[in-house]
Amino acid sequence: MRSMIIVLCLAYAAVADETVKCILAPGGNATACKDTSATLCHMAKFVEYTGLANQTSGCGACPGETKDVTCMECTGNNETACNVPQVTDKSFMCYDFTYNNDTKVFAHKVAPTTCQRLNGTTIACNSPGADATEKYVSNNAGCGPCAGDAGAGACVECATDGCNSAAAITAFLLPMVLSSTLCFKVDKSLTNSTIFVGLQPT
Repeated sequence: MRSMIIVLCLAYAAVADETVKCILAPGGNATACKDTSATLCHMAKFVEYTGLANQTSGCGACPGETKDVTCMECTGNNETACNVPQVTDKSFMCYDFTYNNDTKVFAHKVAPTTCQRLNGTTIACNSPGADATEKYVSNNAGCGPCAGDAGAGACVECATDGCNSAAAITAFLLPMVLSSTLCFKVDKSLTNSTIFVGLQPT
């Protein structure tokens, strides 16, 4: 009888040693999963230029239909948790543009969008180009590169913090204005937008 108890204890210890460890809550430590059959850990997905999705961390696969939407999985082990927070880089600012049907020009919101990124991801902002139509919508509220389906000339990108502000774009376009016959309009009527000097949509 004593020998059987010892064998059972050793078997339990062996299973316990192989149990996957995961982080169960933000800021938590690696914790052995209660489900000893678990091989995965899950955590919130980081969406470039947007930030962490609203998703819990824990043992096992992503719950429901959340995988690759708000949740991501990793293969666990019995020593360290694989679902550790991803390393992020310093956030930056971009501006979100909207089209004004009255003045027929684009203007950006007064308050910039705070853009989040993973470590090593380059800064990028997008804004409407000379060929943008009234249907143009800023990709990710101005954060990151142009949308993949943006037509040629409909969107432009820049690569510094706040580079798609009205002031920055005006400074870039000013030499063009002085050396060409392009006509520009100034939108001063938007109470929730800054003044933006830019080409009318085609």
